[in-house]
Amino acid sequence: MTQSATYITTSWDDGHPLDLRIAALLSKHGLTGTFYVPMTAENGTMAAAQIRDLHSAFEIGAHTIHHTVLTEVTDELAWQEIVGSKAWLEDVTGRQCSMFCPPTGAFLRSHLKMIRKAGFVGLRTVELGSLDLPRRRAGLALMPTTVQAYPHGLAAFARNAVKRMAFANLWRFLVHGRSADWSQLARSLLNKAIERGGVFHLWGHSWELRDSSQWRRLDDVLRLMRDVAGDAPNLTNAELARISSTSGLHDDAMRDRRADMGGSSDELRSDARG
Repeated sequence: MTQSATYITTSWDDGHPLDLRIAALLSKHGLTGTFYVPMTAENGTMAAAQIRDLHSAFEIGAHTIHHTVLTEVTDELAWQEIVGSKAWLEDVTGRQCSMFCPPTGAFLRSHLKMIRKAGFVGLRTVELGSLDLPRRRAGLALMPTTVQAYPHGLAAFARNAVKRMAFANLWRFLVHGRSADWSQLARSLLNKAIERGGVFHLWGHSWELRDSSQWRRLDDVLRLMRDVAGDAPNLTNAELARISSTSGLHDDAMRDRRADMGGSSDELRSDARG
């Protein structure tokens, strides 16, 4: 049997000025990433000039205009936040914006249609513990993640998995981690991705790295990712979404039906904000 290809990717939410520190670490290790940037957010955001500088080396994705949780507003306001964030970023950067990430990871099926209508090709979720390629849903590439750069405990992983009926993800945490040290979990799951194929997706928030003193761990994990780059190409989120789109794989119709039955969102409720 031919082993599936392995890819690595990173993404970073909220557009905080400390995103520039993450960008410097990624550059140090020869890695790329996608930064999801709103115009405004509770913890502050980069100035337009900083966003343009960041976009010279990294992908910029949309994160609504005002870091708005889509499930907490009307459809009309949700549409304005979705389509407006794309228009704003393309005006700031002068480049196409292809990826969207809903704050806190919360969205409904109706929002997927809006995101597709706005012209995005993919949506990054906050599903944890996955090694899967993006899944096709409503004409979009829905992108799960593997590890968040934050010291989550078992309860957070369990909530995340049960909400999505993604029990394989919870099993990976139990087998490969069972520790609040996310860097140990990242090391183990990165090795697993290299062994079996799939996607290792690291994500987080720069302000959270600061608040929880995780910079050294991040540097260590990025070094590990650099060391496997010869075996696992490092892609932006949009590049990964397009690979899944052309492969014709991962049509997640069953999960789509479960989401409809379960009510609505794909969010991770924890101390972290998406």
